[in-house]
Amino acid sequence: MHVTDAPDVRRVSVLKATGLIEASIDPAYDTGHGSYRLAQAALVVCITEEGHAEIDRLRGRDGIDASSRKASKAKNLEPLDYLRGIERSSFPLRVEDRQEIGCVEALKQAGFVDAAISPALARKGGGEPQELAVIRRITPFGRAQLARGATR
Repeated sequence: MHVTDAPDVRRVSVLKATGLIEASIDPAYDTGHGSYRLAQAALVVCITEEGHAEIDRLRGRDGIDASSRKASKAKNLEPLDYLRGIERSSFPLRVEDRQEIGCVEALKQAGFVDAAISPALARKGGGEPQELAVIRRITPFGRAQLARGATR
């Protein structure tokens, strides 16, 4: 994901410094007057294992270990592939699968979809708490990304 908003570039910098993401941040440069201009862009490459562990902890899923995460990662959907898959869907689209919700979350953060993601809630019949996402629409930015992908 490419980030150009100054507060977001700062957030990326903090997340990279803490080891939660891998990112490339454009270097600050000398303006010629002895002062440096702040970095204006960053490219987030991926969330690290530590980042996924932190997300799991925040969602209340501390019990997920790295080996089970790696096993599920092998069958993991890529957010842009998921976006292509829902391109012609009827909206709103209800999503209950954990991997798909992960894609929805990434696409929402990138501005590609307009979606709501609920925290994990217990079901009436008992069992494990379940997250739910509802995608209201693919945004114009998401449609432009799909169009760019189609021309490649």
